[in-house]
Amino acid sequence: MKKIKKIKYIISAILVILLLNQTLCVWGAEDEWYSLHEVNETQEIREKDLGNMEIVPYARYIMGTSATIKRPSSNVIWMRCEVYCTETMSKITTVFTLQKKVGNSWVDVGQGTVSETNTNSMYKTMEATGVSSGTYRCVTNTQVISKTGYSETSSAISGVV
Repeated sequence: MKKIKKIKYIISAILVILLLNQTLCVWGAEDEWYSLHEVNETQEIREKDLGNMEIVPYARYIMGTSATIKRPSSNVIWMRCEVYCTETMSKITTVFTLQKKVGNSWVDVGQGTVSETNTNSMYKTMEATGVSSGTYRCVTNTQVISKTGYSETSSAISGVV
């Protein structure tokens, strides 16, 4: 009986933690909006940073996604997404959202989309130019579509620069 109570306590604690980890999207009026575009890969951008790898529970195809952000100069930000799947997908699409910290909230200041077909992984980098000073992060939302039409999604949030 004590074992069942202990299990119930652990499950309740996990549910509370999961509930508290839910994010709240805040849309704010901001004068800044950056145009994002895909860049050709360089060795510097291709450096692996799996420290932000997100583990996706209960996914059939997505093994993991990661989002990283780098500021190579004062007015440029690079955002990178890596997606790994268990098998070749019909299509992998990632929407990059650049967010700037304004007060205690994160405000969307740029967005761009990349995709690839007939692959089991995707490594893409977006660049924002003309960026002002401040604290930024990248949020990626990835959707994969299998050869049979089954769809899964995953999100990742980078560190901050």
